[in-house]
Amino acid sequence: MIRQLELGDEEYLHKWWNTGELMEHVTHTFGTLQSKQAIKDSIQKDIINTTLFPESKRFIICKRNNLDPIGEMNYIGWNGRNQKCEFGIKICEIDEQGKGYGKDALYHFMDFLFRFLNLNKLELTSMKDNTKAHNLYKKLGFKEIGVIREACFDSREGKFADVVYMDLLKSEWNEVKNTIEF
Repeated sequence: MIRQLELGDEEYLHKWWNTGELMEHVTHTFGTLQSKQAIKDSIQKDIINTTLFPESKRFIICKRNNLDPIGEMNYIGWNGRNQKCEFGIKICEIDEQGKGYGKDALYHFMDFLFRFLNLNKLELTSMKDNTKAHNLYKKLGFKEIGVIREACFDSREGKFADVVYMDLLKSEWNEVKNTIEF
């Protein structure tokens, strides 16, 4: 299940974002080093934003059976004219990874984005070595478009690293969404 951010979620985000082991694959070996108050202020800002279609929005992923928060997802860079945005997802509770929660949440989130935001295209970038994520994205219909060379600084290695750029068109999603197995 996916839900809106709420006050109190800063507890989860602070723990998750400041865990180097969890954030390492997105190059934050030491976590994001954000304070709980800064995260809470950001959540408060999102909560009071009354824009129907904000440029970015963050959500919490919960287990269906008990509604325990296990991760987060977001969209960023929503562009109404070009009908596209980028998204991110992370199952943050390490013992819940690999159980299909990410695939389930992402499937429903993607369908929501295409229908609610009237998107024509979803985009993503991912570290080149994040093959686990690439495999999931491909199962959901994403196509690898290319590699962006030395696109971000990778604190794991202390140097710039390549990222993979992938996208999915609405027409492709409509063809593949009913064939995806859970």
